[in-house]
Order: sequence, then structure tokens, then C-alpha cells
Amino acid sequence: MGGDEMDAELKEILRRVESILASNPAAIYLPCFYRSAPPRIFIRDGSVQVLVKGERVLHYEVEPYDLAEGGYVEAGSGAYRLVYEFLPGRRFELELEGELLEKRLPGEGMVEEIRTLREHLGYYGVVPLVEMRRLQGRSDAGVPMRIKKLDPGIELPSYAHPGDAGLDIRSAEDVVILPGERALVSTGFAMALPEGYAAFVQPRSGLAAREGISIVNTPGLIDCHYRGEVKVILINHGSEPFRVRRGDRIAQMVVQRVEEARVEEVYELDDTARGEGGFGSTGI
Repeated sequence: MGGDEMDAELKEILRRVESILASNPAAIYLPCFYRSAPPRIFIRDGSVQVLVKGERVLHYEVEPYDLAEGGYVEAGSGAYRLVYEFLPGRRFELELEGELLEKRLPGEGMVEEIRTLREHLGYYGVVPLVEMRRLQGRSDAGVPMRIKKLDPGIELPSYAHPGDAGLDIRSAEDVVILPGERALVSTGFAMALPEGYAAFVQPRSGLAAREGISIVNTPGLIDCHYRGEVKVILINHGSEPFRVRRGDRIAQMVVQRVEEARVEEVYELDDTARGEGGFGSTGI
């Protein structure tokens, strides 16, 4: 890979890619900081692969890159397990679902494709892909939710009955919440959801009806990239102090698929029968 006309940054990217491919199956091209968006672009020996979800267009900080127009073709689809190093010796694991597209790049084609990626998407870095494998035999009956126990004495989230929408979440501490007060309650676990899913923490109807116990930010949103302990902000709307004991069920968590929105600024919106009618516009 080379060329006298190349600028210093492009030469450095190519050098870094060659170094990574010497001991790893692929290099991950990062258009932005790794916590801002998951890695989706994989530079291999003689090809570039991109894992997309939905439309075959990449949107980052510069301008969209239409992969179909760029010559990418389908190479598979499903759920993939990634292991990569953002920092030397520090590995990250991630599950992504989507369609895998590939572009074969013989000869100097790799140089031009990396140039195109940089011009369309920007550039943050190139890191080693340690492992990438498609997950086989996954049951369609449920969304895989990996949970790390932080408190061995507390049960993991679970469904009380078959067909329930919400998993019961238990408290990992003893707390007394006075009337009108709120408390941030630990649950003793952290979790990881596949990209494209989120968890929503909601009040338990029994506690709300009997004790006036609710959740301040209901529903509490847990993004798929969050890896800290799940905590619940309880509030006491009742007239008596409410005691939470370790192991008590304090909330329920619903896991749902969520779509990524692409923001488009327009000068006018289409007309509807409702128009600008807001609160109370349809009567009581």
C-alpha cells in the first residue's frame, strides 16, 4: 500500500492496518470514539466488511456513505460476537445484530477504500479485531441478556409467570423511604443487551396501589451499552414510611427492540387533521 501523493494521516492509517493484520484477523476502522457508536467497519486482508442494521448507509460526522453505491454486497446476516482492543491489552466484548456487507479490494483498491472511508465518515483510529464470530443456534424465543451478579445474595431478574412482559427486579439493600422522599436503590446486578434493544424500568402495580411507591423517572431507560449497576429511583407518594428489605421486588423491567432515528431538519412539516393541537385539544 502506498503512493507519494498520499498525505501523512492516510499513510499512518495504512501503516497501522498492516501492523494489525500481521497478528489479528482484521482491523476495526473507527469513525468516532468507540463509546459513541459500536464498531462496524472491519478491514481484512483484501476486503472491507461492514455490519449494518436497516438501510445500507453509514451516517457519521461528515457525510453519509451509501454502501450499495460503493460496491458492497451481502455476505451474511445475524448476530455476531466481537472481541476487540481499543487500548493495548484491554479487550472489549460486544454483540451486534445486522447484515454483513463486503467489498473485495484487490491491488491498490484498499488504499482508495480507506481514503473514501476517511473522507465520508471521518477518522478516529484503527484498532485490532481479536475475534468475530456469528452466533449459531440462538433461540428466537427471547432476547439474550447477559447479566453480571454484583451481589451473590440477590436473585437475578426473573419473570413471575409465563408470558409476563416485565422481569421482577429486587433490592440489594435495606432502605426506609419517608413520605415524599426518594431513594436510589441498588439491585446487585449489571447487564448487557444486544445493540438495538433497551430495557425500561417501571413501577410494580401492587406497590403503587397499596403503598403509593413509584419510580421518579418512570420508565427508567437502560441503554444497550450501559455496563454499570442497575439502580432504581423509588419515591414514596404514600402517607407512611416505606421499608425496603434486601430481596424485595421493587420494580419490573421490560426489554424492547428500539429503532435508531436519523434526524433530518426540514423547513415545513406535512399537514395533518390534528395540526398543532396539543394538551386537551381533543376534549376531556
